[in-house]
Amino acid sequence: MKEDKDTKKDIKDKQDFQRWLSGIPYEVAFWRSYYGNKRRRDDLFQWSLYDKPCHLDNFDIDKYIDGLETPQPKLLDVGCALSYMFSSNINGKHLEVDYVDPLAPFYNQILRRYRIERPEIKFGMIESLTGSYAPNTVDFIHVRNALDHCSNPLNGIIQALAALKKNGVLYLNHFRNEAENEGYRGFHQFNINERDGNFILWNKDTELNVTDICKGFAEVTTSVTSEGRIVSVITKKGEVPSTLYNPQEIAMLMTSNMMATVEYFHHFRSSSKYQTKRIVSTIGHRTMRMMPYSILNKIKRFAGK
Repeated sequence: MKEDKDTKKDIKDKQDFQRWLSGIPYEVAFWRSYYGNKRRRDDLFQWSLYDKPCHLDNFDIDKYIDGLETPQPKLLDVGCALSYMFSSNINGKHLEVDYVDPLAPFYNQILRRYRIERPEIKFGMIESLTGSYAPNTVDFIHVRNALDHCSNPLNGIIQALAALKKNGVLYLNHFRNEAENEGYRGFHQFNINERDGNFILWNKDTELNVTDICKGFAEVTTSVTSEGRIVSVITKKGEVPSTLYNPQEIAMLMTSNMMATVEYFHHFRSSSKYQTKRIVSTIGHRTMRMMPYSILNKIKRFAGK
């Protein structure tokens, strides 16, 4: 019976990961279109926090960093894409930040193509973060508009907490119910919400109360900004239980993901659909970058219905 459950879970995990793979063209085309359009790129750099004093909604990052015992804290911006919304300029100090994303090769290519002087992105997936960063070694992890893009957000939270030191902080800042707003296109397969102070992950198939799941080893404080964004500050208080985190499974997960990738692109139908999405997404995003924001928002609202 347990083997049947494990088999079903393995199949679902592979399907979720392959669904995530199919969203890569949409995401890469989005950033290529932004960086390839000077007007939009200038807009992006205006609201990007790169090299500006770091500010985080509903969290005092200066106070937190000052309270750390280490003079060189380990700071990660996971799922960063090319927005650079977590600054290394904290409380007047320039600290080292690792910008981490599973699409790092694509994003670094974009930086080089347009000769943008920004830190290169390191490869890493939040769902297997302890494969890149050893457990109990990281002080602070910043995730903005990215957790809801990954193939398994709950696993991502657990992995982030495993990588953090005790009293380390996982900071999450996301649009409310973005998958619903985006019509479940591309990477948008999960929604993030706040309910009675609880941090909720959900989509059409499942709903998870992260606040309840983390009880006993992490403190979860969830709030809503004046703009309606969901902010969750998750502070690690103890070791992640073995029922949720098994270090030996990370190598197995990375291997199974590699095999799922090979299998996905080996099938002509999947690879053809991927390349078609790449072409359509590239044309679509480049066309949209030439439109005013008001028209773009109307199109998105109409497409999401």
